[in-house]
Amino acid sequence: MPRIRVLESWLADRIAAGEVVERPASVVKELVENALDAKARRITVELEEGGFKLVRVADDGEGMDPEDARLCLRRFATSKITSPEDLRHVSTLGFRGEALPSIAAVSHIEILTSDGEQATRVRAQGGSEPVAEPAAAPRGTVVTVRHLFYNTPARRRFLRSVAREAALCLDAVERHALARPDVAFRTVRDGREVLVLPAEEPRERAARVLGVDPETLLPLEASAQGLRVWGFVGVPHLALRNRSRQYVFANRRPIYSPVIIRAVEEAARTLIFTGHHPLCIVFLELPAGAMDPNVHPRKLEVRFADDRGVFLLVQRAVQAAYRSRPLLRPVPAAPAPLGEATALPRLEVREPEPGDLREPPRRLPPWRLLGQLLRTYVLADSPQGLLVVDQHAAHERVLYEHLLRSCTHHRAAQLLAVPVRVELTASEAAMLPGIADILREVGLEVEPLKGNTVLVRSLPAMPRRASPEALLRACLQEQVWDGASTGRQALERAASVVACHSAIRAGDALSEEEMRTLLESLAACEDPYTCFHGRPTLVMVPPRELEHWFLRR
Repeated sequence: MPRIRVLESWLADRIAAGEVVERPASVVKELVENALDAKARRITVELEEGGFKLVRVADDGEGMDPEDARLCLRRFATSKITSPEDLRHVSTLGFRGEALPSIAAVSHIEILTSDGEQATRVRAQGGSEPVAEPAAAPRGTVVTVRHLFYNTPARRRFLRSVAREAALCLDAVERHALARPDVAFRTVRDGREVLVLPAEEPRERAARVLGVDPETLLPLEASAQGLRVWGFVGVPHLALRNRSRQYVFANRRPIYSPVIIRAVEEAARTLIFTGHHPLCIVFLELPAGAMDPNVHPRKLEVRFADDRGVFLLVQRAVQAAYRSRPLLRPVPAAPAPLGEATALPRLEVREPEPGDLREPPRRLPPWRLLGQLLRTYVLADSPQGLLVVDQHAAHERVLYEHLLRSCTHHRAAQLLAVPVRVELTASEAAMLPGIADILREVGLEVEPLKGNTVLVRSLPAMPRRASPEALLRACLQEQVWDGASTGRQALERAASVVACHSAIRAGDALSEEEMRTLLESLAACEDPYTCFHGRPTLVMVPPRELEHWFLRR
């Protein structure tokens, strides 16, 4: 007796539904995409009990005539494609004809639709044969999904709480709202209006969804070889410990793209604190034939014809955005008043002289040196307020950029009059051949001798604190070459280690001329606002905050 048999259609439909309808948010995503494909200008999403009891999506789009309405719940019934060639040029969000029948297989569904002339109501339950009847309705479509997963209780048990599923549904709405700021969105949860987004400009929509000041979103723009990248990246201090505020779109389709996220984070690597991730909204526009959207059951991932071209374009756009304006970090709030008399730290300061206000060559506002606080911070007066500079982070940035410029012009090395012999451990000696070329590029030339002994013949041509042995060991121990870094990235990692171990430290007393030189050098940097670890090099205390501290406001 044969053991293989063809499954009944109702069972096959439920299995297929599992690929498309993972959770209530999947239903919201698919229905909103259908509304956008129908050229809707206003979309309303209603949820009850996290979408398990009810998901309703209403739009004012084109609607369907009675014949299309009767066919829309049949599997692989679609108006988007007619031939295999069409898959290469898909411009709509949906195209397979799977979403509505998959939803209908695990719920009670009702579709009320009108093309402006005739209205139709279609009902189905658990994948049963759809029942259609004439109705009355304005132009557009309302899809109501009730009792999701009522006939697959095992699926329901493995999902999250009602609150968490509702949050995921809202996230699905927000992603499409970011992609289409020209469309108005409204979301109602358990009878309460929780999201209202009028049609607006992209930057205002992004700020409203993310809950940030529009001025903290830096515009992205770059084009090359038929590709265009645009969008927004948040200023460094908006970075989060997770990637929940990173949004990527390809031809307005929300996607997950490791290529694009990696490009954004690589561009922000020296500006964002370690372990944090930049806020970003990246739109990639490319010819339909340059992307395959049909590689994932829920169309969350796409395949690019030229991954490297996309990576480099996004990286260039983000780097240009960060350099488009000063990234001074303001002090957000006044400190608590002192509860009792406290011995204040001594501030090394000098009297300003007439004409001492000077315009630096680049990126910082005009400043006047005040002095050093706690042998850690350099203070300066400026028209925008009080500049507080972390001397170690600032010097790291200065040395890092100086070293990279020296490498570019092949002036990174300074020969030692007497080479220094260093005895390495076995693990250090084993690592050296893999990074010797990179170390040579930053000016650290090492010659292997017998066994684990090496000779340091040159050092980076820059001020340094560490001994040749300490600098070499730092590079080996921090593994600036891990096999994943290549070319420019490996060079930057090596430069960061050298700069970190050569910079002045917190606790170092600085002369007036050293402080002045540090500020002038920092102002001349391309990215003076953070060290390469992403820590801020300076903060600005606005005048109004100072006035608030002393109760002048």
